[in-house]
Amino acid sequence: MGFWEQWKIVSAAANYWLVFIPPLALSGMITWLILKGIYPYNDISVLATKNTWEEIALHVTSGFSFLCLLRYLYCRDKFYLWGSGIMLISFAREIHPPFMSYGVYIGFVWLFYVAYKKPHIFADYLANKFLVTMLGLGFFTYVYAVSIDERVWSFVPRERVFHTKLEETLEVLGHITIGIALLFSSRPQPQLKNN
Repeated sequence: MGFWEQWKIVSAAANYWLVFIPPLALSGMITWLILKGIYPYNDISVLATKNTWEEIALHVTSGFSFLCLLRYLYCRDKFYLWGSGIMLISFAREIHPPFMSYGVYIGFVWLFYVAYKKPHIFADYLANKFLVTMLGLGFFTYVYAVSIDERVWSFVPRERVFHTKLEETLEVLGHITIGIALLFSSRPQPQLKNN
């Protein structure tokens, strides 16, 4: 199965409204809460807030990585081993190893290359609407958070006031969404024919 065939199957299973609208609406709400001074952790410094969210992200990513690994050991479905790898690389990015920023992204690209080259591992999951939509939502939220971290949106008025808290919050929500999608997805059961 080629890339375009895989992409067509994934695209047909995705609910794009759920992939794009919630993170954008949520970022608007979080920004409004930050600017109004009622966002959680508003009474502590930005650095302390960043450290708190990064610690939460470490627990979330390591927890989902471990749980996906346990599920792989239980059912021997390589999809969960792949999912454990995704969460482990996310964990590695959160600990910010020196000189490894690009190594983390190379790890993500490699895992997606494995998914492309070994479609038999993922074929049954590609039509799972829950999985595809939740992964799309999680990855879009995560990439959107990284774009905020890279200051792509610095032209937005007062962006310097809210960018750190918004980025860290969305990043954790992206991790949680990806982890839930990977851990709680299941291989679709074959349909029984009525005779």
